[in-house]
Amino acid sequence: MVIPADGGGGDGFQVVISDLASASTTFATESTTFKGIMPADGPPQPDGGDGAFDGALKAVVQMISACHLQAAGVILNDSQKLKSAHDNYAKTEESLTQLCNQIIAPDKIK
Repeated sequence: MVIPADGGGGDGFQVVISDLASASTTFATESTTFKGIMPADGPPQPDGGDGAFDGALKAVVQMISACHLQAAGVILNDSQKLKSAHDNYAKTEESLTQLCNQIIAPDKIK
């Protein structure tokens, strides 16, 4: 979540790091849930009573299953991107804190 840093409609924005971590965890969990709503071998194959028609239905069902698995993968990938964003912001915040401390007390530089 990004919120205005000044509490209003100003120019500055602040990323809420805990929200990035929470969103990452939620996306990972929901990716697993979404993937699990369809059987591993796909949905049941319909029977239309004709070999050619059944072949076409099978192809459609296989495509639906493939799209479902791809969507679950995209959700999981987004989870990983959110975690990376969280880690990058946390590292930057730590680096900036160290820099500020060194400016305030240069004798404590490691």
